[in-house]
Amino acid sequence: METAAPSRLPILAVAAATAFLFPAIRPHAWRLLRRTRWLLIVLFAAYALTLPGVPLWPAAGWVSPSHEGLQAGALRVARLGLMLLGLAVLLATTPYPRLVYGLYVLARPLAWLGFDRRAFAVRLGLTLEYAERDAQAPKRAHWLDALAAPPDEAGPARFVLAAERWQTRDAAVILAAVLLLGFVWA
Repeated sequence: METAAPSRLPILAVAAATAFLFPAIRPHAWRLLRRTRWLLIVLFAAYALTLPGVPLWPAAGWVSPSHEGLQAGALRVARLGLMLLGLAVLLATTPYPRLVYGLYVLARPLAWLGFDRRAFAVRLGLTLEYAERDAQAPKRAHWLDALAAPPDEAGPARFVLAAERWQTRDAAVILAAVLLLGFVWA
């Protein structure tokens, strides 16, 4: 999404918008968009008000957003929104343990730099499990009630990842991605 030409974004938006047709993906997409709405609004305002260009309201002076800033802000928000929709598809179609295991395997080359991928996988897995459990818990009427509630000590004592078998299609997808990156870079 980040490197796609602006002329291709409408095509990607139509492809991403079809995700809303599937009931399994829709709640994930709405939740991600709702949770990031303030970030998207602030990014749009920051681009609109700080980028130099032709002012939208010349009489307002420096307070006026610029045409170029509005375009750049809309483009940034559109790119992030499309990335969030792609993430919603990934979260809706991939169980959390498989997602964590995939990131664990992909982080293997970082071990040479001293990155502890086991600790990363455990922390990510427990965080995703807690976030899912928190999303399904009944909401309290007032935020002070959440602070007064006793801490939940029933957390998992162990986090176990089931190893996935390497398949031929895995190698084919990785080879295709490397070749595609090579062609784009050349």
